Amino acid sequence: MKNIGIRDDTVRPGRSSGGRRRNAVFYFDLSEALPYTERMAKMLREVTGTVGALAKGFAVTFKTMFRPAVTENYPAEPVHFEGRYRGLHVLRRDENGLEKCVACFLCAAACPANCIYIEAAENTSDHRISAAERYAKVYNIDYNRCIFCGYCVEACPCDAITHGHGFEIASYDMNGLVYRKEQLLEKPPAAAAKP
Repeated sequence: MKNIGIRDDTVRPGRSSGGRRRNAVFYFDLSEALPYTERMAKMLREVTGTVGALAKGFAVTFKTMFRPAVTENYPAEPVHFEGRYRGLHVLRRDENGLEKCVACFLCAAACPANCIYIEAAENTSDHRISAAERYAKVYNIDYNRCIFCGYCVEACPCDAITHGHGFEIASYDMNGLVYRKEQLLEKPPAAAAKP
């Protein structure tokens, strides 16, 4: 097919040409233009693909739209947690009632929010806190900064810190969201608490 030229005589101010008129001729090869039926088929395929993508995206919404709503009656009934829920942290004890934390600082190093503060101290033979040489004398978690990512749990080599199911940490005072070791420690087992 024949090439058609289109002349462009527009003024382009602000260019390097200093605002002078530029003459340009653009050529379009009409042999590359699609026939009407092919253009319509292509447009119909695009519309069908778009509608299919929208239907796939709204499938979850449409699937749950007509189901009955699930309501938790929280104060009256206990909350139902998922298996991997990440709540307030818990410092665990071993079977003898000693603390598992050995103050290795790996949880504090892994924390991206830098919300864990630890001070270590040495165990003595008459005053044993943990089974290792050291224990965490101070273990604070600042819940103003904690993002509940679970990196501290993954980094702990002795499984001393885990996520519990506690979630009621609302406070009117920012200082109330800094949890001390005594608040985080789980209660000792009944056998270890008796002696």
